[in-house]
Amino acid sequence: MFFTGIVANIEMFNLPVFLFITPMFLFSGTFFPLEHLPLWAQQFALVFPLTHLTNLARAFSFGHVDFSQLWEIGYLLLFSFVFFPLAILKMHRRLVK
Repeated sequence: MFFTGIVANIEMFNLPVFLFITPMFLFSGTFFPLEHLPLWAQQFALVFPLTHLTNLARAFSFGHVDFSQLWEIGYLLLFSFVFFPLAILKMHRRLVK
């Protein structure tokens, strides 16, 4: 929603997809484990929220629930608390002119 609020027109929507969404899917550990990536890519993957969501989904599905998942939940909450109000603000400015 944040990207929808900041792009000028529909033709520019490919830019956030190319710069954020695609690397997020490639480096989040969704398709292959992060341990097989170089160290710089493993550290870069921690920026993306999908990495933390993937780690939580794997832990819950395999029954490996412990206190290490609090970091994942905390990051997702922090990301949501930052970007949800920004998305609402940008969409409000875009829709109400």
